[in-house]
Amino acid sequence: MSIEPITVLVAGEDTAFGQVLARVLGRLGHIAVHAPDAASALKLADDKAVRLALLDAGHRKGSSLALAANLRERFPNLPVIWLTDDPLDESKLPASCQGGFLQVRKPINLGSLGEAIETALVAPAELTSPVRSTLPAASARSQSKWIAKIREFPMRASLQRLLKIAGGVFLAIVVLTVVAIFMGAIPLDWRGAPANGAQPQPPKPEPVKVKLVDDQPHTLSVPEDVRKALGITTAKGEMIVEAKKPAKGKALVMPGSTALDPTHLYRIRARFAPSPSSAECIELGKVRDNSKVPTEYREIRSGDRVYKEDPQDPKKRGTLLCVFFSVDVGNMKNNLIDAIFQLELDEEILKKAKASDAVPEAFILNAEKSVRSDINTINKTVATLEAWGISKEDIQAVRDEAEEVKKRKGKHDKEKDARWGRVEIRAPDDGIILERNLALKEVVVDNTTNCFQIAKLDKLFVTAYCPEDDLPSLEALPTEKRQWTIETVGSPPIKGVIDDISYLIDPNQHTAVIKGHIDNPINPKTGLPLLRGTQFIRATVELDAPEDVVEIPVDALVDDGLQCIVFVQTDPQGRPDRFTMRRVDVTARFEKSIFVRSKLFAKDERTQEEKDLGMLPKEPLKLGDRVLTTGVGELKAELLEQESEQGKDKKKDEK
Repeated sequence: MSIEPITVLVAGEDTAFGQVLARVLGRLGHIAVHAPDAASALKLADDKAVRLALLDAGHRKGSSLALAANLRERFPNLPVIWLTDDPLDESKLPASCQGGFLQVRKPINLGSLGEAIETALVAPAELTSPVRSTLPAASARSQSKWIAKIREFPMRASLQRLLKIAGGVFLAIVVLTVVAIFMGAIPLDWRGAPANGAQPQPPKPEPVKVKLVDDQPHTLSVPEDVRKALGITTAKGEMIVEAKKPAKGKALVMPGSTALDPTHLYRIRARFAPSPSSAECIELGKVRDNSKVPTEYREIRSGDRVYKEDPQDPKKRGTLLCVFFSVDVGNMKNNLIDAIFQLELDEEILKKAKASDAVPEAFILNAEKSVRSDINTINKTVATLEAWGISKEDIQAVRDEAEEVKKRKGKHDKEKDARWGRVEIRAPDDGIILERNLALKEVVVDNTTNCFQIAKLDKLFVTAYCPEDDLPSLEALPTEKRQWTIETVGSPPIKGVIDDISYLIDPNQHTAVIKGHIDNPINPKTGLPLLRGTQFIRATVELDAPEDVVEIPVDALVDDGLQCIVFVQTDPQGRPDRFTMRRVDVTARFEKSIFVRSKLFAKDERTQEEKDLGMLPKEPLKLGDRVLTTGVGELKAELLEQESEQGKDKKKDEK
């Protein structure tokens, strides 16, 4: 009796044993799916429409008995065969494992396994006993297969006697039937149709198997039934895709970090402090302290936001940071007042000298020299005040006071003179205070010390490190495509532009520095910039796809560590059942797809070691080639097995 090809679940931790068993089942015309553990066995039983389960008794990850119980619970009609070194003890089996099971003793014999499979699929359920004994290597050929299978199992004495009687009756019927045939009482097919006109039953066809194609190397002919069993042909269509041109290239991912933009970093210093006693902090700027109820004011500190225009007084320039009292600044302002007043006197003297005919020319020239000297003194004083950071408003106030001094005939206002040393330091731009290195009543003696450091954080400077192997691909991008996406903890991806690719390679890391800028988003909860300086980031650049590759799904590839294999449908119109195994060269791997070379290779790129291992030469995968996305591993194992057997047969013929 022959059985049509079915899908058989093989469950066992030993992968090599599973592969051997798959080959044995292949010779019997069946398709095997291997599960190394209980979870994958249950999943395969759901997905692959399994008709029979072979369980290795040495299965440890979820014992074979537990797995058998689970299979029986989920699939009540699924036959199960145990593969064991020693027969299982009936008394140790749980109640859920009673009935409908066979045992085959290792080492497995092809005949005994075939008979066990036939028995499990054909025998009526009511004849099964709770526990089956181990099937022998072969049955007695002199008796009917059906009686032989029943006798292979241990029975009670009464049942054995009943079977002996049934066997005797069966033999008697066989003898009488033979006698009736020879006497013509029972017509045979070659004698004509039966008298009642009933048509004889046609013989069942032989199981359809996967076969090698003689005229095409490494090609299998896969019948439709097998394609359905492997999931290649489904109700929704065939699991075959065409190799296509990649929509985009691989992603270049580079580590890096953020940095403060040096073009938006302000260092506030007391530039008018040439002597130890010339600059004293007499006041610090204040901001609202919203943590206090009612709201109070506190001294400004690091982390506070400052503005180019004072929000409390828009007429004033910038947020007030601090107020210095500088003796040098006060003296310089007084010098400016004196120079302006002196210029007016010298101009009056020159004017009167030119109006008189009795004044010597030398006196007039000396008066002109005095006027020019006064003008130079005024310009020099103003330039010094501007260099010290004195605002234009303060300088104009000094000029206005000079006009008042003229009216008072050179007499100074002592109260104003006492205020000339007051210098307000205000924020030059919008930003965040990074440092405050100043205290109230502190005297600044070093004009290189940063009293405050303010950064404008709406943009950040970014540096990343590109491996030198990827530099050609990055430089091949046109300028408008040199963009990257910056990712870091606590921030959404931020788009940015690459500004510069360094021409220096780090000799230790073999990387080049890539520079650029990104916009720094505002945290809606705090109202402050989201990212900080020197924060670790990951920069991703989408490269253009190479010209010599095609893209296929990752499920279409089998990689055994030595070679990458795909199966190509060589003639989809004429012979859709033929699939050729091809070794390909993978250039990039992604989560769901891979890139494979599509241009011609050299005649044979294999090394001698690869040839000795029997590895195939690499072949290109061209645009439009149709590749399988399922059943690739099973077809590869079957093809290698059949080619191995074919090679052995050729050697025998040669001998």
